[in-house]
Amino acid sequence: MTLNSTEYSPWNPFLPTKRDIERTDELAKKNAIVAGLLTFFLLPFGMVYLNRGINNLKILGYLFLISFVIGFVTYDSNNDKELDEISNFAGLCGQIALVTENVRAVTLARKRQ
Repeated sequence: MTLNSTEYSPWNPFLPTKRDIERTDELAKKNAIVAGLLTFFLLPFGMVYLNRGINNLKILGYLFLISFVIGFVTYDSNNDKELDEISNFAGLCGQIALVTENVRAVTLARKRQ
């Protein structure tokens, strides 16, 4: 399905949702840097600032699933330090993905105008 020449997938958190496309003007008025900083330091405030959350929740869901699988596969009760390092790395990757997605939402909205 296409929405204004943008493909839509309910599973891909990096594609704009139908609601994002309908709210193009509102999202385009937001500051991408503020959205990125709010998302990086306090995710809920970034979600409130942009008034959108479904793509952020998709990313968090994928991050939880990946972390669970990695933790389940690599769990060794004698080596908790390695598991902490893996979970910290997964958390950092998730944080980067969340910031990227929110900044991208604002920049794509500006391009759609």
